[in-house]
Amino acid sequence: MQKKTTKNPSPEFPKFVISEKDVGERLDKFLQAKLKDYSRTDVQKLITEGHVVAGGSVAKKNLRLTEGMLVALDALPQKEASELKPEKMKLNIVYEDDDVAVIFKPRGVVVHPGAGALSGTLAAGLLYHFKDKLSTVNGPLRPGIVHRLDKDTPGLMVVAKNDKAHRSLAKQLETRTLHRKYEALIWGHPRDLSGEIELPVGRDPKSRVRMAVVRDGKYAKTRYKAKEFFAIATLMEYELDTGRTHQIRVHSRYTGHPIVGDPIYEGREASLHRIPPLYHDTAEELLKIAPAQLLQAVEIMFVHPKTRKKMTFSVPLEKPFEKAIKFLEKECLQKAPTFDEDSSFRDFDESEINHPYLEEEPIEEEEYEEEPVKERLTRAERLAMKKERIKKRKAIEAEKREKKAKREAEKRGEVYVKKASDTVTGYEPTIDPAYLE
Repeated sequence: MQKKTTKNPSPEFPKFVISEKDVGERLDKFLQAKLKDYSRTDVQKLITEGHVVAGGSVAKKNLRLTEGMLVALDALPQKEASELKPEKMKLNIVYEDDDVAVIFKPRGVVVHPGAGALSGTLAAGLLYHFKDKLSTVNGPLRPGIVHRLDKDTPGLMVVAKNDKAHRSLAKQLETRTLHRKYEALIWGHPRDLSGEIELPVGRDPKSRVRMAVVRDGKYAKTRYKAKEFFAIATLMEYELDTGRTHQIRVHSRYTGHPIVGDPIYEGREASLHRIPPLYHDTAEELLKIAPAQLLQAVEIMFVHPKTRKKMTFSVPLEKPFEKAIKFLEKECLQKAPTFDEDSSFRDFDESEINHPYLEEEPIEEEEYEEEPVKERLTRAERLAMKKERIKKRKAIEAEKREKKAKREAEKRGEVYVKKASDTVTGYEPTIDPAYLE
């Protein structure tokens, strides 16, 4: 669905005089806050087409505002009628009343129309089932849609059946009182068995289909907890404080543990080289079970817009996810995680975890009179120990090869001469070539 910008001969268009509190703000962000019925894309298109005058001249979208500047519009984006057509679809309705409906979105269904997905969407199915009993806050293409799930992420969603309920639920999302709980199967074992990931997420500069941890991305926070351990994977529980696109998948990949089966964030064959040879067949069989990322929204909690009662809904894991867990419980269940590189999933190398788009600024360390007691080794200490083990192993292998070469030389009646250099091929990490460009 496209939007067109049309000029209206009426002079009744918005005008704004910049106050002291808005000084330094970008023009497009300022107008988006003022024109709440339109998206930032709509506002930027309006500016690009020359319909916004600031300080007496046609403005650019990245213009920084100054105090007393007059910003005037001579047009507004005008939304065309929606072409969304109702489509018959089997809906798994968990709960329904006059204000809200809680549904289970299956894997493979797109929530609303977008690029490459104009039909077969959940929005079209909702329109067929509920007809005109859906909110219109998000426009005609997203009737009743309050939040989204990725196409291949099944799980619970809440749908608003009127505008008042929609605004209440949207406010709960904004204030983080609407809670969503996910379960996912990740490769390997996280170093901390519970905690938070607080890293900005934005569009990957090198790929339009991927998101990434980037310096200028949007604030994103994910809480996590390990639930069940296997030799090559861990069943995790996630809770979102924010709802960025692909947030859990991006944060999981960034910490070195992609979600099993994820085709975009290295959750399939790209992770197999970290599996010990003993478990290669198990890992390959696991990927056959996983149709895509093994991630599911298993629980949702919100305050009912009308009754103000707290409501919680949960669902069991879908069949492929449940089958994967049962398979691992049979093949390689563990009572506790292990970080032995010879017997468990080999962790990402430091160079693979640190994203090139997020540069860390140096932090000045404070001086303490007494060093705090270290109850657990730091990442740097673990990395140093790992490097030391690798160094010792290489030395032992080099010594064995030297003895072997010496014996072979003696058998041939030759005098063994030690080579000037003798390198050992170790377990060098595979780095995505895209990150090296």
